[in-house]
Amino acid sequence: MAHMRRPGLSAAQKAELWQRWQQGQSLSEIGRALGKHAGSIHGVLSSNGGFMPPVRTRSRWALTLVEREEISRGMATGHSIRQIAATLGRAPSTVSREIHRHGGAHTYRAAEADAQAWTHSRRPKPCRLATSPMLQQIVASKLAVEWSPEQIAGWLKREFPDQGTMQISHETIYRSLFIQARGVLKKELIRHLRSRRKMRRVKHARTTGQPRGQIVDGVSIRARPAEVEDRAIPGHWEGDLITGSQNTHMATLVERSSRFTMLVKRARERPRQRGDSPERADTATAISIAPVLNLGSWDGVGPAQTFDD
Repeated sequence: MAHMRRPGLSAAQKAELWQRWQQGQSLSEIGRALGKHAGSIHGVLSSNGGFMPPVRTRSRWALTLVEREEISRGMATGHSIRQIAATLGRAPSTVSREIHRHGGAHTYRAAEADAQAWTHSRRPKPCRLATSPMLQQIVASKLAVEWSPEQIAGWLKREFPDQGTMQISHETIYRSLFIQARGVLKKELIRHLRSRRKMRRVKHARTTGQPRGQIVDGVSIRARPAEVEDRAIPGHWEGDLITGSQNTHMATLVERSSRFTMLVKRARERPRQRGDSPERADTATAISIAPVLNLGSWDGVGPAQTFDD
């Protein structure tokens, strides 16, 4: 049975993702804005090491689609290469190479030639670390003794002032560490970085104000009503949560006025199924909560019983 794949991010969503990442937003914040899980956002970011991929642009010297259309129409009407080149203001050799590169005079088509030129213009150039084994060895040895990429880049500039091939920026070192597809520096060297990060983050990214490990829209105990303190009105409860193994939870609930106590077990949540609505997911959680034991009540005579984990 074929598995249905989840729809990926569109080009517009990816552009927004990288824009928000550059602004210092967290994975959860970006996921909520795009309607995607934080794990999906992490997959896109980690594949690029946290570095925003550069936007591809055409060279100003390259032939445009309009010029290629002129070449195609000129060939169809029987014009010579020199006549076409004069019309475009290009060298005849440029037009000749363009025609022979994309099938010749009889099969040349402007749209196909333009698409092929855009595809062939992609040239993933190897970084300096990949082309210089000696430089690669020096950088790896310095990282292994807890040198930062900034320190390594500065040391290389002072050590080899007249050898440009032996100098490298700290950003290139970070890219080679975080983007393992380059195959230059070993992944184990990341643990020697002081930040212990596995992706590049912008300098102004902060976790301040992000609800990490906190209850969303939680109400502080200091905001409880004043009548709760004297325990004169029945109906106010106190609870303590006990966490066990295998994601099991037990809560002790005590009614503050009568001291009626019961134990509540929160069973493991049903895994959320694909296609579940938020209401369905909330229901799956709610039905797993049920009282399992009544410890009785305290009438105020004799010592009260307490239970600690």
